Amino acid sequence: MRTIEVLLPIAGVAHHVAPLAKRVASLDGRVVGLLDNSKAGTRVFLDRVEELLRREHGVATVVRYAKKAAALPIPDEMLEAASRQCEVVINGIAD
Repeated sequence: MRTIEVLLPIAGVAHHVAPLAKRVASLDGRVVGLLDNSKAGTRVFLDRVEELLRREHGVATVVRYAKKAAALPIPDEMLEAASRQCEVVINGIAD
């Protein structure tokens, strides 16, 4: 009789816990960054998010950032710029 080897494709669980960012009380008058991950539907999605942020939440300024590829991390210089320029950053992921 032949033997079949069954593999379980799961990885170990990392025990590193990153704390959530502090929440702002309100978005009214704030500078909000929108990070586009470069996937096909993200720009349209973030256009709608921007519209809602301005109309319904009183966001004063929206700064847009775009990664070159979804699989790559945000470049250090873009991350530093976002942290200097924005009070809140939303990472948009859409297909």
